[in-house]
This record gives sequence, structure tokens and C-alpha cells, in this order.
Amino acid sequence: MTRILSSALAKTLLALVLFTLVAGSASAGEHRIGFGMHYFKSLSDLESDDFSIDEDGLVPVFSYQYRPGGLVFFEADLEYFSNGFGGSEGTAYSPQILILVGRGFYGGVGVGFTIASDFEDNYSDAFYIARGGFSMPLLPRISLDINANYESGSFSTLDEFDSDTLTLGASIRVKF
Repeated sequence: MTRILSSALAKTLLALVLFTLVAGSASAGEHRIGFGMHYFKSLSDLESDDFSIDEDGLVPVFSYQYRPGGLVFFEADLEYFSNGFGGSEGTAYSPQILILVGRGFYGGVGVGFTIASDFEDNYSDAFYIARGGFSMPLLPRISLDINANYESGSFSTLDEFDSDTLTLGASIRVKF
């Protein structure tokens, strides 16, 4: 079981390293680190006599953005669920990678999955993300990002349910 979790973490780390290497190859780019909160809500009722699943909640999210210049930029997020997510009843993590387009108002798509010890193989199937948001400067190196995400298939590990998720988020980002 630990080997499977290590495999999932290794795949996530490899994806983030490759993302950083590709993003880091352009020297004129801008890097941003962010911390915020996401409110998530399942779009279907997830009640069951067999288990207890949170249908909504507020969770922290850590993020890294790379803006190489122009309108296209990249983001890697990590959400932390202390009470589970996507069918997990325990601690869960959800790494996500997105490609986004715009300045100020922006939109894009991405992919993510959930890592939890009570999943078979310790991670979920991939879920797909559509995001729309607005980023505005607060201070010269600090910005506020407000976004909404539609996550398709985020509860796919539950055989009895087929639910998507809507999240609303806000993050403070520091440019360096």
C-alpha cells in the first residue's frame, strides 16, 4: 500500500518537476506563490448509509503560477482536505495542474486527482477542471485571485454516485 502511495506521489512530483522545468526555461517569466481557500460543493446528494461524505466544505489551497509573458500562463495547485474528499473519509490531498489564458479576467482548463489512503491504489481517477477567474493587484508584488471551478468526475471513486463539484476560491499571491 505504501508503494502505491509512493508511486502516486512520485507521478505528481514528476509532473510538477517537468512543469517547473518547462516553465523555468523562459527567463523573462514571472513566478507567483499563493495561499488561499476553496469552498467546494458537490452538485449531487451524496447521502449513504454505508459511509459519511462531506458534500461541501472550506479547504486550504497552495499554488504556484508561472507567467512566461503574453496571455498564457500555468498553475499548479495543492488542496488539503482534513475530512476527506471525492469518496475518502480521511485526510486527502488533491494536486492539480492548469493552463490558463488572460490578464485580469482569465479562464482555462486543467486536470487533477485525489490522494487518500482509503482509496483503492491510494489515488482517484483523474478529474477535469474548467476555471474562470479574476486577478487584481493589491500592492506592487501582491495580488488577489478570485476564481470559480467546475470539476468533472471529482467523486468518480464512489460507484454509487456520479457527481461533479463546484468550487469558489480566493488566494493571495506574491510575485517574485
